[in-house]
Amino acid sequence: MDIERPSEQLASGQYEGKKEDLLKGFRLFQKKYAYKNVIIQLMLVVIAIGINVVNILTAKDGDVGASFVVIFFCLLIGINCIITPKRTYNKLSQALDQLEGAVYGADVFTDKVIISTLYDPLVKGKEDKESEEEGDGKDLPPATLIHTDNGGVEMLEAEDMYIIYIRKVNVYVIPKSAFSDGENKEIHDRYQLIMGTRYKVI
Repeated sequence: MDIERPSEQLASGQYEGKKEDLLKGFRLFQKKYAYKNVIIQLMLVVIAIGINVVNILTAKDGDVGASFVVIFFCLLIGINCIITPKRTYNKLSQALDQLEGAVYGADVFTDKVIISTLYDPLVKGKEDKESEEEGDGKDLPPATLIHTDNGGVEMLEAEDMYIIYIRKVNVYVIPKSAFSDGENKEIHDRYQLIMGTRYKVI
């Protein structure tokens, strides 16, 4: 019978969402996972092209039109595989321009991480235009709750940041500067035990 462990808070802090930090974390994520997928896809493309080239060279009846079509589409797929990571990175870079200066709160527990928006310049600008009478933060986005005990959640610890990703799709970057040295050590020690191979130090 599984015994449910009580949730224990390990760290709590605040940090500014700096574009360079987020892009650095996303780049590390891409190097660790996205580019591996690109290499595998390119290998499959090369194999498919090779098979069809052999088919063209060895065909006796001269009907190789289908092989040329396959090679053409394989080349398109290969080019798309190569440019997709860079295109994704550029789109993220453009989107982050609007979020520069946002302040977040991060609470790390043994079973979850909660990231809340404490200050959003977009929301603040809208409030300033509409009304200064209401309290700040009323329209801030809801907190993001990441269940680290979920098998689809993995975590990378870099020299100066934590990179949390969910099923290699959603990526969150938390700088270590948000926490004290003692809290960072606690996260390192406890999460290595709790998450096992899902927690990687790079």
